[in-house]
Amino acid sequence: MRIALSILLVFFMAMPSFTHYAASDDGVRDAVTDMISQVNETLVFNYHDALMSFGSRYTGSENCSNAADYIYNEFKKMGLWVQFDEWNYGGFHSRNVVATLNGTSDGNGIVIMSAHYDCTSGSLGADDDGSGVAAVLASAEIMSHYTFNHTVRFIAFSGEEVGTYGSFTYAKEAYERGDNIIAVINADMVGYADTAKGGRTMRVFETERTKWISSFSVNVSEKYMPLIDLSIQPVPNYRGADHQAFLDYGYDAVFYAHYDGYPWANSPEDTPDHINHTYQVKATKLLLAIVAEMANRHFDIEVMIKNPLEGEVYLFGYPLFPISGGKLWYSGLRGATIIIGDATASVDVISDKDIDYVIFCIDDEFVSWDRSPPYEWKIQGKYVPPMGRHRLVVYAYDSDGHIAKDEMDIIIFTLAYQYAPWH
Repeated sequence: MRIALSILLVFFMAMPSFTHYAASDDGVRDAVTDMISQVNETLVFNYHDALMSFGSRYTGSENCSNAADYIYNEFKKMGLWVQFDEWNYGGFHSRNVVATLNGTSDGNGIVIMSAHYDCTSGSLGADDDGSGVAAVLASAEIMSHYTFNHTVRFIAFSGEEVGTYGSFTYAKEAYERGDNIIAVINADMVGYADTAKGGRTMRVFETERTKWISSFSVNVSEKYMPLIDLSIQPVPNYRGADHQAFLDYGYDAVFYAHYDGYPWANSPEDTPDHINHTYQVKATKLLLAIVAEMANRHFDIEVMIKNPLEGEVYLFGYPLFPISGGKLWYSGLRGATIIIGDATASVDVISDKDIDYVIFCIDDEFVSWDRSPPYEWKIQGKYVPPMGRHRLVVYAYDSDGHIAKDEMDIIIFTLAYQYAPWH
């Protein structure tokens, strides 16, 4: 009996410890404050220095593969569930590294924190994007000892510098799996400042649909300003980063970067001596705070377009074949849906409250609504046929006045419109 008890004691002592905190605002603030206090220069730059030791990490190279092994092993040491996500695209073969910290909620919401570990040929990628990877690893190390409402995935992508192929294949497969990704927090170049304003500012690149993440980030920065001294400046979206693939597949995603310009990006001069250590640590603290707060945020209502599917060609309502457009990231066609003839849109709504109605729009113009499930609508224009490229937008309203929104890019060819004379 004593031997058995001793074995059990050793087992439980060996298990990783987790900090549980109350879901109240004060409980979250105390926990996040505690997490922020653990971010320091030694933690962040141990990860950064280790990544730099692999040299130039061009996608598909041995150095890139060795760096992936290192990131995998570091995540594993943290006790996270970790896997390689292999991809082949555009003539490249590489691996994303995905670590998961499971949430405590019965729901399936996922918050992603990401960066890319590859760089251009001949560059060390100290800022672009070794700084982001260091922030992700340091945040994962600290957050792994806490529990959160939503699942958090820490992802190191490859293939960013050759066409954002790693994030594209991951986002596409996540969509096909039906992953409920709430928000993507992508860190890309967060290690440099050379002005007083730059040292106190971080930019977030937003679209109209992701302004809620920007506003959330601003609120978090203000909440912890005395501890971090870093503010958020929202700016218009830039397509050429890893967050864009998630936007293309219907998820809400933004990316964060330092305020000051960085003249050495994608060059052999992107070296560790250009990193501002003070700023890198502050950026890591703020990004961690944003992810931690987001992972414990309560969402009153969610709406998701279930049909038509992203990146599919439809003929009179029937799916014919998927199109990826992965090499067309710059054109905004990646993940676009092509519809020829009539088609029906349907949505799922998640809420604890009764649903008042779902509104269907073309380019944010009200066309129709549905007050009872299943929430469906024949895709059509209001006064004229919606020929060409448009956005299918849906809004869901619950009985307490909460609103959720989803949208997708469509290229549609139909003569259907609500006030057509043949109706």
